[in-house]
Amino acid sequence: MQSEGSPDNGIGRLVIWRPVGQSGAGSSTGIYLFSALCLLVFFSLGLNLAQAIDLVALGPQAAALLAATLGLLAFATACLWQMRDRALRAKLREATANLACDNRAEEKLERLQRAQRQLTQRYREAKSRAEAASRAKTAFLAHLSHDVRTPLNHIIGFADLLKHQAYGPLGDERYLAYVQDIKRSGERLLFSFSEILELAELESGSRVLQNEHIDVDEFLISLQDQFQSGASHCGVSLVVGGSTGVSLRGDRTCLLRMMANLLDNSLRYTPSGGKVSVMVWEAGDGVVLSVTDTGIGIPAERLEALSTPFALEDALVARGQGGMGLGLAIARTIAELSGGELVIQSTPAVGTTVAVSLPRADVEKQAVRPAA
Repeated sequence: MQSEGSPDNGIGRLVIWRPVGQSGAGSSTGIYLFSALCLLVFFSLGLNLAQAIDLVALGPQAAALLAATLGLLAFATACLWQMRDRALRAKLREATANLACDNRAEEKLERLQRAQRQLTQRYREAKSRAEAASRAKTAFLAHLSHDVRTPLNHIIGFADLLKHQAYGPLGDERYLAYVQDIKRSGERLLFSFSEILELAELESGSRVLQNEHIDVDEFLISLQDQFQSGASHCGVSLVVGGSTGVSLRGDRTCLLRMMANLLDNSLRYTPSGGKVSVMVWEAGDGVVLSVTDTGIGIPAERLEALSTPFALEDALVARGQGGMGLGLAIARTIAELSGGELVIQSTPAVGTTVAVSLPRADVEKQAVRPAA
């Protein structure tokens, strides 16, 4: 606070300032001090004003009343300033706190975004490595399957010659049983390697699917003729139904292989006295082919893994079922390359339904795409 004298009227002037940033108890003390000084100044001004307008002639009480009134006005003004100062300081503290929160939130968001970018990059790198490993595995198995098929064909061929004793009797009957075991084992191994080679060709894109006109009813008749005898031999009832009169466009050989894999799995895992149904119906702009069995079923947690190449259900292995777990993987790959989708629904001890949705031939879109 600084006081200066006025050369004009001799009335003192007060110049009051407060350093920026002062707050708390010091601010309140300054306000009260300012109020007291204002009261004194206005009281002095009131006395001078009373003398100037000759209010003393009216009596000393009138002069004192005027001075007191001016002092009260000064005090009220100071109180209002104090209230406004407190309100402004509260808003300033709130704004400062909000700004600090915003800064912390922005920093946290930036850290999260940075972590997300790092995780995305790691995911892409891991995915790239996994895809490269999968391609390398597929290429290796394809070469291995191709190299093994030739000697296996020779083994099966010579075993068949020995079985029919084309060049004379084998002697002991046990030799004939051994030869039959060799032939069956060779055929089973050849089938497994053929599956590996087929999956490798589909995944690598070396096999391009054809775009043929397929009559659905004739397609179902072919499936029934192919599997009716095997179903009867297993004691399983095979039912094929659903005449649609619609057509598909796709690779007939691949689609037959897809449905054959599904039917083979159903017949293999359905006990004697069970039932396998092949149904077809229209759904939107597509046709749905489904295979339903009353077999052992699959737990929900194993459904996704079951469509992965070389994945076998533990329960199936425990029951002595063979195979390399490629049937569903090949079927799913063919369905996707044909522009469709394969969905599996299963309940343990109740049965399994595998549905394949495929586009109709009259739908104006590419029904079959080349393997990627």
